[in-house]
Amino acid sequence: MKRRKKRVGIYLAFILLAISVMGCAAEESREENTELSADNVIITETGETLIKQQPTAEPKTTDTPAVEEWGELPAPDVVPEVEIREPEQEQVITEADQISPSGSELQIVFLGDSIFDNNRDGSGIPYLTSVACNADCYNLAIGGTCAAIELTEQYENENWTSKSLVGMVKAIRGDIPTDVFEGTRAKEILDSGEVDFKNTDYFVIEYGMNDFFRATPLTSDFSDYDIRTYVGALRYAVSNLKDYANDATIILCGPNFAQFYAGDRFIGDGQSLNTGYGTLFNYAGKCQYVAREQQVHFFDAYLDLGIDAYNADEYLEDGVHLSEAGRHLYADALANKILEIEETKNN
Repeated sequence: MKRRKKRVGIYLAFILLAISVMGCAAEESREENTELSADNVIITETGETLIKQQPTAEPKTTDTPAVEEWGELPAPDVVPEVEIREPEQEQVITEADQISPSGSELQIVFLGDSIFDNNRDGSGIPYLTSVACNADCYNLAIGGTCAAIELTEQYENENWTSKSLVGMVKAIRGDIPTDVFEGTRAKEILDSGEVDFKNTDYFVIEYGMNDFFRATPLTSDFSDYDIRTYVGALRYAVSNLKDYANDATIILCGPNFAQFYAGDRFIGDGQSLNTGYGTLFNYAGKCQYVAREQQVHFFDAYLDLGIDAYNADEYLEDGVHLSEAGRHLYADALANKILEIEETKNN
């Protein structure tokens, strides 16, 4: 009986010691995470729960870190059986596409891919949005471009070759010449000398569809500002535009719902097809994540427009690009968001 009591006493002492150690560890953990709060917890559109961390130091705006400093990019999650490409559309340009100021109340600069670049004939999203907002519209979108630079593109400012979002931001800032944009409407606007981009009221940024098509990595384990990744490129663009035009409001627009085909065969939609690093819905979620992290506005073109498999024939021309009805739907929603922001500012 005495031995049993002695053993019980030893066990109790051991348990108390363990509890003491665990309590110290827990207290230490609480001290290390004193800044953790509801504001630090982010739930992305993909349902992923993330703890917001401070990004690594931003690269200098006049230069870009050497590729060796970025580290290797992550391997793709999957290798798709079928290669998909963005459906081609002919660009239409009329006098409705603005190059010179007209004295409107606001100045809106649009950066993006073919979703913004096509239909420069009075029926495009940038034009329709600007009319509704009584704004000067400068559309710097270029069809087929990504937010991120491609692996084969030159990234040093003196040898820059990328038409990406990163390249466009560098051109706006005057960090690179505009030669790389030769043959585009964007170059005409950049070279006109009539637009003071520092006086921009709104930068509206729309990328992600081509990053998805080209299987651009979403993030990097080595650098938060790796411009070869979708998130890194968005983060780089937003932070540099903030620095350049302090009073401008930035709106990040995620990619819209899309359906994909190999020839005439349907192979998936934005929530089912993975091109290597995720679905289109994943790219939309990451765009929202960057908007929240950088404390800029987010326009959820994927969910808020209400375009889905049931009405895609009405709002999408080829599964990807918006029909005239789809462009009006997009522009009305975007204009309402801008007008709501303006009302908040004025109050």
